[in-house]
Amino acid sequence: TTEVAMDARARWLARVAAPALDVDAADVEACLNDAQLAVRAFLNAEGPRHTKLVLTAIPHPQAGRKPTVAVVTDERPALGGRGVYFCRVDPDKAATAQAIESEITFGTIIDGLAIDGLQRFMEGVMVPSLKADVYAWSKRMSKPDHADFFLSLNKCATSLASAIAGLRGGMELAKPGEELRQLAASGSASTISRAAEDSAVVTECEDIVEDWCTQTGRLLYDKDENRIEPEDTGPSTELEYWRSRMTKLNSITEQLKQPECKAVISVLGLAKSRVLKRWKALDIQVTDATNEAKDNVKYLSTLEKYIEPLYAGSPASIADSLPALLTNVRMMQAVARYYNTERRMTTLLRKITNQMIQNCREYVEAEAPCWDQPAPQLIARLETCLKLHESYRDQYERTREAASRSTAELTTGLGASGRAGAEAPRANGNGHAVLRSTSFEFNEQAIFGRFELFARRVEKLIDMFGTIDQFELLSKHKIEGLDVVLSNFYSVVEELRRKPYDLLDYQLNQFDRDYLEFSANIHELESSLQGFINHSFDSISSTENALMLLKQFQVIMQRESLKDDLDSKLTVIFHNYQGDLENVQRLYEKQKGAVPAVRNMPPVAANVAWSRQLMRRIDVPMEKFRQNAQLMQAREAKKINKTYHKIAKTIEEFEALWKLAWEKGIESARAGLHATLLVRHPSNGKLYANFDREILQLLRETKCLMRMGEDVKEPARMVLLQETKLKSYYNKLSYALNEYEAVTARINPLTRPLLKPHLADMEAVLQPGMVTLTWTSMNIDAYVHSIHAALFKLNDLVSKIQDLIENRIDRNVTLVTAMELVDLRADESYTLDRFVAMQEKHMKDQVVSMRSKSMEVEAAVNDLIHLIQTFPREHVQDEVPEEEIRKIRAHFAHELYAGVLKATAASLNRIKERVGSRTSGGFLYLERPFFDVQVELEIPHVVMKPTLVDIQGAINRCSRSILACSKTIPIWDGEVLGGQPMYELIAKDRDIIKTVLLLTGSIEGAKRQVYDYLQTFIKYDWLWKGNMQQAYEAFMAKDPSLEDFESELKRYVDVEVEITKIAPVHNIGALSLETGPLKNSLMAEANAWKSQCAQNLHRKAKEELDRISQWLHDMNRNLKREVNDLDDVRAAVNYLESLRDKEANLDADFGPVEDMYGLLSRYDVPVPKEETDVVTDLRYSWKKLKKLASELQEHLSKMQAPFKKNLVRNIKLFVVDVIQFRNDFEANGPMVPGVAPMEADERLRKFQRLFEERERKWIAYSEGQKLFGLPVTDYPELEKTKQELQLLEKLYGLYTTVINTVSEFKEVLWSDVKDELESMTSKISEFQNGCKKMPKALREWDAYIEMKKTIDDFLESLPMVQDLTHPGMRDRHWQQLEEVCGQELPVHSETFKLSGLLDANLLEFREDVEEIAQSAVKELQIEEKLAGVASDWNDRTLQFSAFKSRGNIILNGGATVELMEALEEAQMVLGSLMASRYVSPFKEDVQEWITKLSTVSEILEQWVQVQSTWMYLEAVFTSGDIAKQPPQESKRFQGIDKNWVKIMSKANEQPVVVQYCYGNDVLQQLLPHLLEQLEMCQKALSGYLDQKRAAFPRFYFVSDPNLLEILSQGSNPEAIQPHLQSVFDSVEYVEFHRTERTQITTIFSDVGESITLRHRVKAEGNIEDWLNALLREMQNSVSAIVREVASDSEVLDTTELTHKYQAQISLIGIQFKWTADCEDALYRAKSEKGIMGQTNKKNQARLTDLVNMNMLKDDDLRKYGKWTRRKIETMITVDVHQRDVWEEIVKRKVRDTEDFEWQKQARFYWRYDMDYAMISVADVDFKYCNEYLGVKERLVITPLTDRCYITLAQALGMFLGGAPAGPAGTGKTETTKDMGCTLGKYVVVTNCSDQMDYRIMGNILKGLAQSGCWGCFDEFNRIDL
Repeated sequence: TTEVAMDARARWLARVAAPALDVDAADVEACLNDAQLAVRAFLNAEGPRHTKLVLTAIPHPQAGRKPTVAVVTDERPALGGRGVYFCRVDPDKAATAQAIESEITFGTIIDGLAIDGLQRFMEGVMVPSLKADVYAWSKRMSKPDHADFFLSLNKCATSLASAIAGLRGGMELAKPGEELRQLAASGSASTISRAAEDSAVVTECEDIVEDWCTQTGRLLYDKDENRIEPEDTGPSTELEYWRSRMTKLNSITEQLKQPECKAVISVLGLAKSRVLKRWKALDIQVTDATNEAKDNVKYLSTLEKYIEPLYAGSPASIADSLPALLTNVRMMQAVARYYNTERRMTTLLRKITNQMIQNCREYVEAEAPCWDQPAPQLIARLETCLKLHESYRDQYERTREAASRSTAELTTGLGASGRAGAEAPRANGNGHAVLRSTSFEFNEQAIFGRFELFARRVEKLIDMFGTIDQFELLSKHKIEGLDVVLSNFYSVVEELRRKPYDLLDYQLNQFDRDYLEFSANIHELESSLQGFINHSFDSISSTENALMLLKQFQVIMQRESLKDDLDSKLTVIFHNYQGDLENVQRLYEKQKGAVPAVRNMPPVAANVAWSRQLMRRIDVPMEKFRQNAQLMQAREAKKINKTYHKIAKTIEEFEALWKLAWEKGIESARAGLHATLLVRHPSNGKLYANFDREILQLLRETKCLMRMGEDVKEPARMVLLQETKLKSYYNKLSYALNEYEAVTARINPLTRPLLKPHLADMEAVLQPGMVTLTWTSMNIDAYVHSIHAALFKLNDLVSKIQDLIENRIDRNVTLVTAMELVDLRADESYTLDRFVAMQEKHMKDQVVSMRSKSMEVEAAVNDLIHLIQTFPREHVQDEVPEEEIRKIRAHFAHELYAGVLKATAASLNRIKERVGSRTSGGFLYLERPFFDVQVELEIPHVVMKPTLVDIQGAINRCSRSILACSKTIPIWDGEVLGGQPMYELIAKDRDIIKTVLLLTGSIEGAKRQVYDYLQTFIKYDWLWKGNMQQAYEAFMAKDPSLEDFESELKRYVDVEVEITKIAPVHNIGALSLETGPLKNSLMAEANAWKSQCAQNLHRKAKEELDRISQWLHDMNRNLKREVNDLDDVRAAVNYLESLRDKEANLDADFGPVEDMYGLLSRYDVPVPKEETDVVTDLRYSWKKLKKLASELQEHLSKMQAPFKKNLVRNIKLFVVDVIQFRNDFEANGPMVPGVAPMEADERLRKFQRLFEERERKWIAYSEGQKLFGLPVTDYPELEKTKQELQLLEKLYGLYTTVINTVSEFKEVLWSDVKDELESMTSKISEFQNGCKKMPKALREWDAYIEMKKTIDDFLESLPMVQDLTHPGMRDRHWQQLEEVCGQELPVHSETFKLSGLLDANLLEFREDVEEIAQSAVKELQIEEKLAGVASDWNDRTLQFSAFKSRGNIILNGGATVELMEALEEAQMVLGSLMASRYVSPFKEDVQEWITKLSTVSEILEQWVQVQSTWMYLEAVFTSGDIAKQPPQESKRFQGIDKNWVKIMSKANEQPVVVQYCYGNDVLQQLLPHLLEQLEMCQKALSGYLDQKRAAFPRFYFVSDPNLLEILSQGSNPEAIQPHLQSVFDSVEYVEFHRTERTQITTIFSDVGESITLRHRVKAEGNIEDWLNALLREMQNSVSAIVREVASDSEVLDTTELTHKYQAQISLIGIQFKWTADCEDALYRAKSEKGIMGQTNKKNQARLTDLVNMNMLKDDDLRKYGKWTRRKIETMITVDVHQRDVWEEIVKRKVRDTEDFEWQKQARFYWRYDMDYAMISVADVDFKYCNEYLGVKERLVITPLTDRCYITLAQALGMFLGGAPAGPAGTGKTETTKDMGCTLGKYVVVTNCSDQMDYRIMGNILKGLAQSGCWGCFDEFNRIDL
């Protein structure tokens, strides 16, 4: 086991060492295995032990081979290369494999010196780790130990560094070559001799020695006097230098001792080289230099421990170590052989001084730089440095004196032994140093010069920071008025502080110049401070305050320049003390009759305290004066002392008189102890503890006097001894009575009558305390105990009753009230059937629960009555009255009824809320609809299922079921609820009836919306209503293009898309309309239309395709036809031309067909494949046709000659036939004269047929001639005949049409004439135009003349026929027409035709007929207007509005105005009708309506006037406060109110305006009476309002209606907030306390700025009283804030001042600051030259701060309030003026505060003696009125404004008014208002007019005079005097 463990440990060692040595772990393991003994000794605890193990890597001799590993032991060579060391932590314990990492530490030794690794470990690892103090080890050490530890650690590190430097600092001499080394190794003399003879060897040795000489000479030349060091180096550099020099010299000596170096010297000696002589001389010098360095190091090392405090200690510790240090320096000077020279000693002392200076600088700034340290601490450190300087000089002097004494003693001794003057030996025979007689005299300037400079710098710093400390102490005392001095001081300090140099750098002269400047500035500040002190003592009126101020200044002012002046102030104060004595005497005389009340102090003690306070006021200063004997010996002191004694005696006598009077009243006060314990209050009947207040007063006086040190009499002390017992009894009784009141207060008012016997029993227990027991009785404790016992029983009874009512009665009633008789889930919709079934089931369950709750309540009421009847009583045994029991049962029965009623109403209301009509609709909803309804298409309508009627029926059934729920509740007994079943009572409730009635029409509200929604589908009704065939025909009639077809198809597709977008659900109120079925139906219809259109397009395409196919087929057939004659030729030619024409328009013919079939394909219309194939083959068929045409063309070319010959023969025959036809036409045609028109028409038709036959031949022969290229033959006869036939066709065609049409018109029935008139007129007009267009040649023909007459006659008759068809034609009009015509006109007959009317010859009586028709039209208009008026006013109703909670008892304002406007309009219409001459048939009806509406108009006007006055006075007489003031008028108004309610109730029952107002005599008589009575009430209020205005004068500025409205809100303070602007300048509203809602806490302006009141204002009682309190508290609060800003304006900067306070306060704050700064500058201007400019800079800086704030973003300013920017702009406006004023004063070189240029400005002061703000303008002082002004904008102040201020101020100072005059718009009113804002006044601005009279002016002036406000009467000249 041991071997295994060791192997594991060895492997760990190998694993650690391998990387460090850069070898393999196996090599390390092999090395450890070879050195097992050493390894075991290191790892184990038994046997030989080693604490360390070192491994090293030995380089291999051959390059490129790995190094070998070896364990370093005593036998092996020393460590040469890289190594690894292992150390044991605990050598007494064997290392284990498990904990080897913690038991062994290890490290690496780098190449070179091994000590280097140790130094790096210390500097890089150990020291930083210890300083970091990660494990807080330093906390377990004391601070001195901690400091010593680190000092030792630093010394160790320094020693290591020195050792390393010494080891590396040796000088390396040139080494001999290999031959010389071998020569030295042989060591034989013969070898050296032979070498000396060898010139090459000698030359080599000489070269080596020459190098030695050069190196050594350079070292010897580098002496201490030649070295260059910094000026401020410390003494440690001396020791370092000599140690380094000693190391180098020792290295040379050691190298010369080596064999090879000795061999070189021996060779040169034998060779007698000259170089050797030089070297020997240098060798001697090296020996001397080495001895010198060793000696210096030896003595300097003795100083090392005394030098350490210079580096690590503080100035104090250095001062303590100075004696030892300088003593050792002196000893070294006396003993050292080499270092005792004056130069070296001076250098050493100078370096000691340098280190002292460096230590002082580090000590001063050890914790922080000078400016960052507290001044006292810094000064203490600086003084410590000065003390070190003094100690150093002092100790140096002492050392020098000691050295002088020693030298003198030594000189004296030597003189006695031998006066040869020989110097004492430097060393004894043994080589030890001995003392020499040396003086300690050195260059003191070199030693102390720097320290002197440093000390002077420290003295200046002490002075400077002492001054800073004094001024800072001055600022901490917060003496008012010193802000400017302190501000200037801080500016000076800050300027000095910004200097970049180090204050402790004593060699920098810049500080000295700055210090001089600082001293000059401080001198100026001290002058200002002196002036301030003088001013402070001049302005202090109280001696005690002056003494306190003097003491305050004496504590602060430590500078000699200020102390002397303070001593002289005591004499001034003593002289002022006489004035204090006189003031105390006057105060005594004034207040001795009514001493000011002292808080929490009774009268006698208050008077004694007052007298003692007066005594203290004169006694305390006198005691301080007496301490100054010189002051009291002055001549004036005797007079003052005499006055003092006189006043003191008077005050002492006053105190004695009060104490004597109190002692006499002690017995009378004690008599109150014999009163009964309890007493009942005569007015409220409550019981109170009857403890006499005089006893309490006696106790308080006794205690207060005893606290004052008075010896009170025995009776008073005896009463005081009983204080605890008496107060205990009083408190116990008071507590018991309070508990009694609390218990009785907890009694339910319902059960109080039942508890009368129990309360009487309790009164019996209390009775002894009201009759027999007094405060001196002995059994008061038992009495109190009996009261508590009785109270416990009563409380138990009350608690049980309360518990029973709350938990068994009220809880069940609450459950019944909360019952939901319907199950309506807000997130669910219902179908109609599901709704009905669900509600029936739910109501059945609720009915069972309601019945059980009713029975529980009845049982609980019975238990309640039984409990009260059977609860035990001791003194009173009366029974509970049966009547009260019946009442309590009736009450709870009614509560249950009310609960059932509420549950019923709530359930009905829930249904009403869910099904009630809503204005909103759509797919989205906030509350889920109630019913799901299907919207379906039932052609021809869009309907919903179920219908609204079905839904309404279900709701009605549900309402009846809810009402029926109360049928199951049993009746308690016959007397409860009047014996009626609960169901009947509920069914009769008005609200229930109203709700049920509303539910019966609940769906009505949604009916219109449902209808409107269903109407939205009307736009699709053409889908099912339209006739697709007719639509197609109409479409085709327009000859649609392909684009039209595509548009039509697209239209149907768009309709389908639109239908798909219809919302699947649409919500209307409680209905959720599902449109799915409807959408399916509409889609089917739209698809049918689309199919129809597609079929139509297909049909048209098919027709076109068939036409083209047929044409191709026909053309193919025609082209194949045989050509036999000329007609065939012509036909073939025509076919070919047609084919050529067709070819030009081929795309126009084929393209549309192809496009149509393409369109059908795009819209997926099914097309037969045969048609598709035909369309595809069209182009191919055309090519085949073209081929046939070419073949036919060739055939015709061959047959041309025979056909030409036959054509010529036929033309000759046709010429003869034409001539014969013309002759026949002239002889027998229609143009033969004398032929009747009808016969001529027949001839025309015959010859037209004959002409057409010859015209065809004419055309055929002409075409044949053209075909064969022959000249075309002319036929003039045919051409002439053609023209004549065309003219005749125009005439006879129109003639025939006219005759036939007029005949048809005459046969139209009279009943259809009206419908046909338009077509008749249009047709006849066309005929007339046709006649006019006839050629003139035809106008002479008989046919034309007859036709024109027929047209004209009929056209002339048509207007009269049209008039007679007017709807206004009545039987009376037809009778008149028959009389005119003389014929009977049976127009009402079904067979009467137009011809019957035309046959009556109406044209003869044209004027009469027109008159009759016009009268019919006018009369019809009158009839319609009259009917409209009658219909309108038979339906017009009065609209009512609810008034407060009294119901609909006022006319709706807007509706009534509209009604009166309509009434006026109707009257105008009736008046115009009455003035018409056609009114006779309706004259009586019109006259009747004029009378009705006139009556209604008159009544309505009176009604509205009465209503306006009634509403105005109702608010007045219904408020408690107003109604009590004029009782007779209140009674009168009650009668008016009853009549008014009666009128409005009847009007609600009959709201039709005409029916209610016309013929209502009561209304006509009652309204004027009510108006008269209301005017009497209104007049009676004026005296009442005057009383209120006298109580609160600002009410004079409020109109009567507004004032009455304010006064009527007496019980609701929050309701008058809208009127606060009428009585306050800027109070918009107020904030009430969260819990105490009648207490006002905060006032707000219109922009939201607020002021928190210092004390809450109770808004209780009369309005005028608490408004007065609010006004006073507002002013007090504003005054308090102004007082704060007056103080803060001196200490806060502009930004803080602006944001801390309200706008009004911030503004006056900067005005305070400006005034104070300016006056201070004027006071100091004569003594300080630059003060005016500095003040100007302050003003400009303040303005700049305000402008910078205003430049901020809105978001940055809004966080302080949305009004902040307006506030800042206002402050800028005022501050710009202030800056300008001061600049003008500076420009005018004003230097006196009494100068008018300063006096004329508005100056702002806070009078601390008077505790108010004062504004001065010239010699007039105004007290700031503290009105809250909000955030007002201020005027830009101009010179004119300044003059107005001065003038108005002077006028006010002389108790006069002001009347600024000037053109309009120049700012007269605004200037006055702005001056009011400046003075904090409420300015009432009145815009005068000619409507103002002496009463209005009188009221305003009364208000101004009583309230102290300012009145500004704008446009005063408008008043009509």
